[in-house]
Amino acid sequence: MSSEYRSWKERDADAALTSAQAEKTKAEAEGMKQAAAAGAAQTQTALLAEQVKQAKLANQLAAVTDTAKDDKAARREKRREQRDDNGTTFKILVNVVMALGLLAALPAQISYFLGLHRKDDTNSGPAWTLAPIPFFLELLAWVGVMGTRWAHRKGLPRWPFWILTGALASIAGYINLAHGRGEYGPVAGWALAATSVIGPLLAEVRQFLESKAAEDGRDLKQRAQDRRAAREEVKARRAQEEVWATEDRDREDEFPDEFKEFRRIMIAHPTGAISREVAWERAWDTCNALPLSVTAGSLAAREVARVAIEALLEDADRSPESVAVDLFLSHAFNPNGGDDGPSGTPAGGGSGGPVGGGSRARSRKASEGPEALGRKGKQPSGRTSAKTPERPLDPAHIEKVRKLADALGDVDRLSARKVREVIGGGSNEYAVRLRNFVKNSRPNAD
Repeated sequence: MSSEYRSWKERDADAALTSAQAEKTKAEAEGMKQAAAAGAAQTQTALLAEQVKQAKLANQLAAVTDTAKDDKAARREKRREQRDDNGTTFKILVNVVMALGLLAALPAQISYFLGLHRKDDTNSGPAWTLAPIPFFLELLAWVGVMGTRWAHRKGLPRWPFWILTGALASIAGYINLAHGRGEYGPVAGWALAATSVIGPLLAEVRQFLESKAAEDGRDLKQRAQDRRAAREEVKARRAQEEVWATEDRDREDEFPDEFKEFRRIMIAHPTGAISREVAWERAWDTCNALPLSVTAGSLAAREVARVAIEALLEDADRSPESVAVDLFLSHAFNPNGGDDGPSGTPAGGGSGGPVGGGSRARSRKASEGPEALGRKGKQPSGRTSAKTPERPLDPAHIEKVRKLADALGDVDRLSARKVREVIGGGSNEYAVRLRNFVKNSRPNAD
């Protein structure tokens, strides 16, 4: 008993050891479980990666297969387009039709000619001496066809062979029509006639098309583009001709002499040697000796207008330079005419009073008063400026202006422009003050 006795400390140590071993075993089991899960996940990942790889390969294979199919279809389409462009199918069908025509016409003609006999011939056997005639008749038309081909290669006229082909094919067709209608009825007769005529005619058509294709090497797309360009060119030329016709009518109505000279110049030159613009400029220079669109009347009207403007500015004591400055400033700083509209009415719809009122009307009335007008020649410029010291009047200038008034004979004939001329220039304001001073200093001044 005493040997088996263990203290509490030993028992606690054994219990702790047992617990630790259990935890270790549990941890190892959990680790193995996690390792198994990780292995399964890795296996699943590898499987998914393999599936993705196989899917990519399948897509690539499908793409390659589709590309091969597309290439094959494109090559087939290209061959078909080439055959259509070369007329291969048409030529093959023509050959088939000619072969079928020969196969249909020859047996009927052979049986017909072998069955012919003289009236006094008692032999009922085949007429072998007439056997070559069907071959002769059918080959006659092909002589013309081969002649047309040879003429095309040598660059010779082809119309004689066309006539020969038509005549020989008509002979064979008439014979087939005659014996076919007699033996088998009208429908068979016309069908046999067609077998002898249609084949050679189709051969001639094929040869004609081949000749045209050899002369014109364009493909279908290029020919369509050229036709479209030709139509557009014709349309543009017609539109230009209509414009020229309208222009000629207007010129003839407005400037008959110049238009007559223009026609003479155009007719005198070879076609296309001179343009319409150059011919009209020469005609205008010949008849007017002035720049284009300027006549003696328009030049005189311009001079009259210039003199009238100068007189108007002189009466208003304004110089052309000051008018130009006022117009520039009005356009630069007040392009819309202020708060008012372009017509002078308030932008608000006339809220400033009755019709014709508003700020513009009030300012216009104020400017017409004696305080705004001041002395003669003091016109408002439509702008305000800061007050600057006035330039004192030069006694020498005063004396010159007095002499000018004496020369004119009347002080009222003085104007600011004449004052500026006599003193050698200067501002308009200074010239007005000089003129007013001389007027006011005259003994008879009011």
